[in-house]
Amino acid sequence: MKRFCLRPFCLWAQALRIHIFSASLIPVLLGTVVAQAEGPISLLRFCLVVVGVFCYHGGANLVNDLYDLEADRLNLEASLFNGGSRVLTAGLTSTAQVSKAAILCYIVGTICAFVLAFTGGGPGVLLLALAGFGCGYFYSAPPLRLAATGYGELCVGLAFGPFLVVGTAAALTGSFLPNALLVSLPVGALITAVILLNEFPDYESDRRSGKRTLVVRLGRKRSVWVLAALLMMAFVLLVINLIILGLKWFVVVSPLTTAPLAVWVWHRVRRNLEQTRQLVSACAGMIFLHLANGLTLLIALLLIRK
Repeated sequence: MKRFCLRPFCLWAQALRIHIFSASLIPVLLGTVVAQAEGPISLLRFCLVVVGVFCYHGGANLVNDLYDLEADRLNLEASLFNGGSRVLTAGLTSTAQVSKAAILCYIVGTICAFVLAFTGGGPGVLLLALAGFGCGYFYSAPPLRLAATGYGELCVGLAFGPFLVVGTAAALTGSFLPNALLVSLPVGALITAVILLNEFPDYESDRRSGKRTLVVRLGRKRSVWVLAALLMMAFVLLVINLIILGLKWFVVVSPLTTAPLAVWVWHRVRRNLEQTRQLVSACAGMIFLHLANGLTLLIALLLIRK
């Protein structure tokens, strides 16, 4: 009997970058909880949403590897959070294989979107799925290459914020739910901050390859203040959500649990603008901050249902 080999699984887990799938899972869960407030939801529909979203997210990551290959080869400071998945630069697989995997991801994701739309989700689901696809694909791919224009950060914020939360709620209920848009704003601001922060260690390789991200355009010293503004915006939007949800006591308790981490991340970046290795822990902290704030909103939504 042949032994089961984990190597292909590990390779494609690395290529898809499943360690950052929390960026799409949190918005899906938020949209689901908002949808549940309107009535029971179908487990099958929820599974279709998760599969479709993860396929689109994974497809976007694969496309990013394909079109950022030059920048990734120049990047000597890659980590789990920046510099691509490294499966191509390390010669672990070929561009043809990555292309086929990306196409497969997009096909499966699109099938899920069509099934959800034509079984009660409505045309809005298809429009939001198309918007999500466009943001993910054209973030890296020509002719738009949004990541190189200074608009890629906003594009990701919309895709992993409003589009995903509102789209999930619509796919599960067939309706546009204003609460879904409201709770999507803080997570959208934070994922924008995640992308911006990940551009700091990529600064030199992006600049040398002609990839003019926001950090390359503004410079690291100015960009650190944009990062501060995004963090403040996220916390203000979180507090506004908690107040509107009627959890005034939660306004004091909840933000204080994650605010110290936000301050630490920002100071870590500001003090190590050119020390790339020192930014890895800040990137990890930002991912955790996004997760923690998303869970805060989830808990708040669950509390108001009791």
